[in-house]
Amino acid sequence: MVSSLIYYKDTHEFYDKHYQEIEDIRCQLEDDGIEVNFPKCSDLKNFYAWLSFEQRAYEIYNDLDMDGR
Repeated sequence: MVSSLIYYKDTHEFYDKHYQEIEDIRCQLEDDGIEVNFPKCSDLKNFYAWLSFEQRAYEIYNDLDMDGR
C-alpha cells in the first residue's frame, strides 16, 4: 500500500525531508497526552517516518468520517 516507505533508505529520506512536520506531529501527540515510546531495538528514522504516516492517515480518516462520507 505504501510503496514509498518499504526500505530503510526510503523511510530515512522521508524522515529527513519531513523532519519538521514529523516533529510537529510528535509534539501534538504529546500535547494530547499520548506518550510516544520509541522501541529500544528500532531504527529512529524508520519509527518516526511510520508514526507520522500512520497518524496523518488516522487524521484523514477521521476527517472523512466526520463529514459523513
